[in-house]
Amino acid sequence: MDFTGYRDEFPVVGAKAYLISASLGPVSRRAQAYLQEYMDAWATKGAPDPVWGEDIFPRMASVKRTFGDLVGADPDELAITVNVSLALSAVMSCLDFSKRHKIVLSAVDFPTDGHVSLAFRRRGAEVVFLESPDGLTVPEEAYRDAIDEDTALVIVNRVLYRTSALVDAREICRFARDAGAWSFVDDFHGAGIIPVDVHDLGCDFYSAGVLKWLCGGPGLAFLYVRRDLLPSMEPLVTGWFGQREPFAFDLQHLDYHPTARRFEHGTPAAPVAFIAQAGLDIITEVGPAAIRERQQDLVDHLIARADEAGLPVRTPRDRTRRGGLVNLKVGDEAMKVCHALLDRDVCTDFRGDGLRVSPHFFNIEEDVDRLFEALRDIL
Repeated sequence: MDFTGYRDEFPVVGAKAYLISASLGPVSRRAQAYLQEYMDAWATKGAPDPVWGEDIFPRMASVKRTFGDLVGADPDELAITVNVSLALSAVMSCLDFSKRHKIVLSAVDFPTDGHVSLAFRRRGAEVVFLESPDGLTVPEEAYRDAIDEDTALVIVNRVLYRTSALVDAREICRFARDAGAWSFVDDFHGAGIIPVDVHDLGCDFYSAGVLKWLCGGPGLAFLYVRRDLLPSMEPLVTGWFGQREPFAFDLQHLDYHPTARRFEHGTPAAPVAFIAQAGLDIITEVGPAAIRERQQDLVDHLIARADEAGLPVRTPRDRTRRGGLVNLKVGDEAMKVCHALLDRDVCTDFRGDGLRVSPHFFNIEEDVDRLFEALRDIL
């Protein structure tokens, strides 16, 4: 596959070494065109009913189908939400912590998973954080030992956001299932770059957004809910779009939609669905399997250049055990280094004392080389 042919699809990559897709995937020309379709419909049709019925609702259905095909979910198992925080909050609101009180997650998961979990202590939850002995990942045995008959929910990040270590989410979901607990997979850092089938994963819930590797911009995430759980789920975090008949405008009755739509909330941010569709289309065209192979070639090159530069790498070196970013230790001035790189049109981000470098399939080795030429000057 000619991956470089996609470079023209993303205007920013011609001007910059864009190595920051694990934070914000670049906007595509296709996204601009799709968004213009929405703007044109809004501008010419005027009245809301035609715009919603002919443009927005069909587009929302389309992004569900496209994402579902990407992760092995059926559209009726998917809800559209704003972010993982809302998705996780809605799921947790269905739990009765008086029966099972433990929430298990790792201390190196993305912070929102911890924040939402801690908020539910006011409803009786006990939050158990599993420590990382090496700073890279958490052993499967730690999950196995922590999950028991008191566990209500296990949260798993399939790819860790700081180190890009790959976690065996399938095995951890099995631990949860065997103990009678629910499992929630946060795949914000894996969707689109590592093939997945949520049914094979064996999770009860799965969430990912289009902001990063899916190149769909901020403001749209998906929540998968295992179909046989749906009839019993009554989320406290809800809204009129989560109802069976939202346009009945029935204020005094709460009647959840029979599908995963019951986890949707209020009026959605319509333009985001058009931008998201473009990113999902491109990732689907290239394919997560092909993206993974190309991306790992770039990561291998990146790690080799880091070794030459004497910069410590805090990401697994085995390409089968990592996602798409590399954490380079640059010291306490990581933020200043990151900003100095931006001044040189090299886009990365930082966490703590580490620089996060995240090449996507459309990047080339010269982008990585440009990074290290700039780092040699800055450091």
